[in-house]
Amino acid sequence: MNILYDVSRKIFFHREESLTAVPFARDSFLLSSKGTEDAYTFNIQSDEKRLSVPLIGIVASKVQNKYKGNFELFRSIQEDIGEQGGMCFVFSPDDAAGDTIHGIIFNEHVKKWVKCDFPIPNVIYNRIPSWAAEQNIEYTQFKQFIKTHHIPYFNPHFFNKWEVHQILSQCSELKDYLPSTALVEDEAGFTNFLERHKKIYVKPSFASQGRGIRLIEMEANGTIICKSIKKIEKFTSLSRFLYSYQEWFHGDQNLIMQKAIPCKTLNDHRYDFRILVLHSGEDFKLMGVGVRISHRQEVTTHVPAGGKIISLKEVATAQTKKEILPIVKSCGRELERAFGYIGEFSVDLAPREEGGFVLFEVNSKPMTFDEEDIEMKRRWQLVRTFLTLSQQQKKVDRL
Repeated sequence: MNILYDVSRKIFFHREESLTAVPFARDSFLLSSKGTEDAYTFNIQSDEKRLSVPLIGIVASKVQNKYKGNFELFRSIQEDIGEQGGMCFVFSPDDAAGDTIHGIIFNEHVKKWVKCDFPIPNVIYNRIPSWAAEQNIEYTQFKQFIKTHHIPYFNPHFFNKWEVHQILSQCSELKDYLPSTALVEDEAGFTNFLERHKKIYVKPSFASQGRGIRLIEMEANGTIICKSIKKIEKFTSLSRFLYSYQEWFHGDQNLIMQKAIPCKTLNDHRYDFRILVLHSGEDFKLMGVGVRISHRQEVTTHVPAGGKIISLKEVATAQTKKEILPIVKSCGRELERAFGYIGEFSVDLAPREEGGFVLFEVNSKPMTFDEEDIEMKRRWQLVRTFLTLSQQQKKVDRL
């Protein structure tokens, strides 16, 4: 089926002689029209059983009138949704107003992203790339827009590590997996935490990919070793360390500290599991488990910080995924109870030396996985979940 967009009248329409009005998006219709020469054409797979064309919106950032985000992912989703009889477009929070959203969509005929005006979508997928971009007035107004139109919103916001820890620590099924964690507030609290645990991590609550992380160790003689992904610092006393990092204890730094748990290693390098979880529209599903191992430094296993990718078979057994599944499902249920619908997230989990696992953190809006099989499963499931949510919302609207 061909769906056309009249550039001058700013409307979508079709030219199928056998059809009249086709339900489109949340509460719009595609009308039959002979149209105009000044129109973009979009090809979607028609399905005689499907009586409507779902529309999925991907919200990203826009800086100086240029959209920012993972356009490889966006275009892949658009292609997959088109093969399932739907359409998909990209927009920013300040593009939404009234009953219309200004946005862009890739057009295969002209081989570029083109501007169109879209009706209210069935589902919105949050891929705003930074926590800071979710803090402005435009995003606040956009959230009200979503509420006003009752649009299913796939991923409400970036996670705050401290807030997530508090939520998960209330769950009896998860609390034993969590390392001792506290906010960095003042020198006294930090000193007490370090003296009690001897080896701790300090992390920004909103950072990802190992940015800003420190591994701090208090040796028996009082020497403090502070490691980042770029350097190692040595302080002869705690007071000297506190003086050098006094900015941590002034103002709203949003830092947390966690006990460093001894974890299993491979060839003397620690490794952990990066676990991708998606919601199917009915329940949380484990999409795949990647493994990252430290290499150039031992602070973090993130690849941009020098970590390496290894096969799951090198460090796991056939039982590993079965042991991980109930943990990540519990994470999803607890987060959904606290934040609303959670479409996808990733979990950083590592096997302890003494057995069992330690759950380091849960991240919203996972980055692209390097493992192609995991990424393919992810994109397949994303599209199925979007369409499932669209169908569920249609049923709700008819009640």
